[in-house]
Amino acid sequence: MRMSAAESCLDDRMRILGSTGAIVLSASCRLLFIDRNAIGLLGTLDSNWRTTTGVEPLPPCLMAMVQEIAAHSTIDRCPDSLSAHMSQVFGSRSQPIRVQGFMVPRNEQQDRRFVLVLSRSNPGTMT
Repeated sequence: MRMSAAESCLDDRMRILGSTGAIVLSASCRLLFIDRNAIGLLGTLDSNWRTTTGVEPLPPCLMAMVQEIAAHSTIDRCPDSLSAHMSQVFGSRSQPIRVQGFMVPRNEQQDRRFVLVLSRSNPGTMT
């Protein structure tokens, strides 16, 4: 039986000890939600990234991931399920950050949401 993107995120989160953070973006990639753990993990991922106003863009690697998810999404075929799940490891070898992303489709294309789940990864898991 195939595992949903949300279940996969939960499984990985349970296996990897450490902070886990969440980010939610609108269809136009506007930041809708970011929790404190995600802010801390983004600081580890990109030391130049700051969120002084709460509207700072995400690091380029995460924006590229969101764009790739959008390009591979099949909204019209499965409007009630998660689509286009991706998982990548970013950052330094000593402090890798696993980013799992997926899109939550809605009835209207402009209502879709992108969810990124960030978590600390074990050193040595980068390829």
